[in-house]
Formats: sequence, structure tokens, C-alpha cells
Amino acid sequence: MRNRYITKDTFEAYLASNENSAFDPLREKFDEHNMSKPLSEYWINTSHNTYLTGDQLTSTSSVEMYMTALYRGCRCVELDIWDGDRDPRDGLPMPVVKHGHTMTSKIPFADILKSIKMFLNFNPYSYPIILSLENHCSIPYQEVMADQLTIILGSR
Repeated sequence: MRNRYITKDTFEAYLASNENSAFDPLREKFDEHNMSKPLSEYWINTSHNTYLTGDQLTSTSSVEMYMTALYRGCRCVELDIWDGDRDPRDGLPMPVVKHGHTMTSKIPFADILKSIKMFLNFNPYSYPIILSLENHCSIPYQEVMADQLTIILGSR
């Protein structure tokens, strides 16, 4: 006589299977002709505190976390931008990404933009990529941010 119940392992496998997916596989395919609706009508995978490798108080910040998030399907990544140091070569402000008022490490804003550009170069049809800029910078740093966005990402 067969067992009338499924095992815990079988149930877990079903939960993670395509048969139990909440998404219609036909709707997951990109169709550039169907990109005419307002952004709010699309489902967008987002990431919070994208730069952190661990907890929000003491962990390391990493550019690689942006690449990981993008390759895993995130299309909205967060950048918490703060005033950093000044460039020792030219004295220009250097905006940094970090979790404010904590002991997390910081990353140059420009390095993150370069990694996103690299992702887009290899994945040009990854629409849309949304940068959620949590801006804590003073005006001189904001001016540098604007320049870096324009120079590094261009008119994407």
C-alpha cells in the first residue's frame, strides 16, 4: 500500500519547484514592444542596503554586492550616499556609499557606478535599472555625484 502522505523532503522540493511558482513563465520573457505602460504597473525586484555583505551595523560594504544583486535579477538597487574625503590629487569631493552613523565600511560612489556600467555592457537588455539614491550629501558632493552619473553612465 502506498503512503497517502508526502514526505517533508518532497514537500520542500515542491515549494521550491516551478510548478509552485507565483510567476507565469510566459510573462517573465522580455518584450520590448510591451514596455509602454507606466513604471508602477511592472513588477520590479528591488534590493535594500545593496552594498552590505552582512548586518547594518558593522559589516563590510562591497561593490561586488551590486553585481550579485543585478545578476540575481534585482532591477532597483539602493545607494546611501554621504560626503566622503577629498581626493588628495585634486581636492575634489569624493562621495561614498555607506550605512550612515554605523561602523560599516564605505565605497566610492564612482566605483559602484562603474560596476553597474560593466553589468549593463554585458547585459544591455536588462530594463529597467533603477538607482535608488538616498542622498545625504552636501551641495559640493552632489555636484560631483551628478558629474559622475553623467560621465560614467552616460545617457542610458
